[in-house]
Amino acid sequence: MKIKALLLVSALALVATPALATPMCDRPIGKDGMVDYGFGPETEDQAAAQFEQALNADGIGAHQTRFWNGCIQTWVKVDGQDVMKFYDPDTLREVH
Repeated sequence: MKIKALLLVSALALVATPALATPMCDRPIGKDGMVDYGFGPETEDQAAAQFEQALNADGIGAHQTRFWNGCIQTWVKVDGQDVMKFYDPDTLREVH
């Protein structure tokens, strides 16, 4: 019986771990596809371009920026390689 319980707990841990590691930011998208992150109502692509400019102005070499789970998802060169990173749209702090 203990082995079955241990296997069940192990299986649940494997399934739950990726979900808990997913970056989440508290930003709903409007039903009409428009968002307002402080730049005024605009499409998600327009807002992503604004945030990419803001990240670049902060010295973060962001490119191919979009939104994912309410976070800014972008690619940044790290040691010559592209690395996907997530940033909070309110603070521009990296979300781990």
